[in-house]
Amino acid sequence: MTVNPRAGAPSRRRFLRGSLGASAALAAGPALVGCATSQVRSARNAGTEPVPWPEYVPVEGPRPDLPPDPRGVDAGFLRYPDRLVSSVPERPGDGQTVTAMVETYEAPPRGPGANRYWAALNEALGVDLKLQLVPSGNLSAKLATMMASGDMPDLVMVRNWIPRVADYAANVAADLSEHLSGPAVRDYPNLANLPTYAWRDMGLMGGRIMGVPITRPRTGSAILSNREEMTRLAEGAYNDWTAEEFTDTLRRGTGGKKYGLGVASGGWLFGVPLLSSWHGAPNLYGMRDGAFVKAELTEEYRAAVEFARRLHVTEKVYYPGTATMPTETMKSLFFNGTVRAQLDNLPGYQAANIAVGDAFTVDLLRPPTGLGTGATSHFSGGTYGYTLLKPGPPERITLLLRIMNYLAAPFGTTEYERTYYGVEGEHFERVDGDLELTELAKTENPSTVPVRYITAPPPVHFYPGNPDAVRRVHAFQTQDVETGIAPLTSGLVVRDALRPYTRMRKLFEDTVISVVQGHDSMKKWDEAVRTWRTQGGDQVDAELAEEYAAVNQL
Repeated sequence: MTVNPRAGAPSRRRFLRGSLGASAALAAGPALVGCATSQVRSARNAGTEPVPWPEYVPVEGPRPDLPPDPRGVDAGFLRYPDRLVSSVPERPGDGQTVTAMVETYEAPPRGPGANRYWAALNEALGVDLKLQLVPSGNLSAKLATMMASGDMPDLVMVRNWIPRVADYAANVAADLSEHLSGPAVRDYPNLANLPTYAWRDMGLMGGRIMGVPITRPRTGSAILSNREEMTRLAEGAYNDWTAEEFTDTLRRGTGGKKYGLGVASGGWLFGVPLLSSWHGAPNLYGMRDGAFVKAELTEEYRAAVEFARRLHVTEKVYYPGTATMPTETMKSLFFNGTVRAQLDNLPGYQAANIAVGDAFTVDLLRPPTGLGTGATSHFSGGTYGYTLLKPGPPERITLLLRIMNYLAAPFGTTEYERTYYGVEGEHFERVDGDLELTELAKTENPSTVPVRYITAPPPVHFYPGNPDAVRRVHAFQTQDVETGIAPLTSGLVVRDALRPYTRMRKLFEDTVISVVQGHDSMKKWDEAVRTWRTQGGDQVDAELAEEYAAVNQL
């Protein structure tokens, strides 16, 4: 398997909270409706004695065809391994019912009684897994309702940016430290195989391990394209273009009920965060002349807002309703060719290849030249979110961890095959030593039955029957890492000064939408920057700079 480039125990000084979104979530306020504790415990790590991170112990597996790069390239497999290994010696459960609340981007699947994938997974896990599926746009509201009710499922998928969720975890969820900290994680070998960066991005809460990360590629968002159509429209400049050639291509792709670019709702903001990297802006925060600076306060980010405004107002290349349309709808518009290119991420790239099949080639767009100070790549913290466990007796907690250990089984194991490909003869066939997915696999898989949002193994690139898709994404990552920037805010201690962050983040998000849609001029953006500086933002920046210096021992 891919060797974790960040193996080794981190310094005990690294009181990590994950991304800035996670920090903001804590800052939203300590009051927890439905929390039965007599005294609310803060999830801040300042003043605590943090437990060690789980040891990293790699699971041995097949050698990849395309090698990983410690800076952020995932291993690539052009064919399915000839021999699989087993990483879970016995079924985790013996007939218990387990409930899990998870996010979904898909239409509701049929239940296990009519869903062979779900039924087979239940059999492999030894439990009756009951999923409470929450559409992606409703997750925050659903979690708020759950927190208020005090009715917690056995497993709860959360996102770092959701208000109060970390304080909720610190007070209500099961403390997993004695099960996962340091060498204890060896009882769950597949959890020990999760990269340390994923645990760090989830962060400690009150110095404790309160969840299990949902691992994802470190590569951030990317624009997926219909390569045949975009190549035709680019007139020879495809993926080797200037900013003007890129814009001209999107404009030529718009017309006759077709549109050059689509961006879904859910914080994508017309693609401005990605466009800011194309202009050379920092990744959330950066160091400029020795000072810790928020990305939105830089000229490069402002230029990205202007560029998106031009694409929308002047060039009119965005699909109508962009930035407010549900993700599932926007994906469908890309799959059926209505939009030529769509902002997504690497897991979305894999799903698109499956959904599109032979209709067209799904490719990843490279940034054009001639924007700002030059393109960079903004890496993510390496997680999608994390999963909390409902408190219970030790045997119940170990059952839930055994289930998660199964779901975290890495590529090249029999458990991964069951989780990600289903049942041989039903969801896939072995053809000439490789896997070939059946039609049933398009509707029965770990995305439609979204167990991949409970936890996930270290990412690899393998797309059954499509080695060229593996080569494309591996080449994209290989080029991407040359200008990659990790988020400086991953791992910073939460301070009281972060309380304004959620409100101020909404200020920037609302301003982006208003300006890009043409309802306001760029003066509105400049006003938002001034508001950040004068209404608490400078205090946030100062606290982050202090914690960055402390964590990195500057």
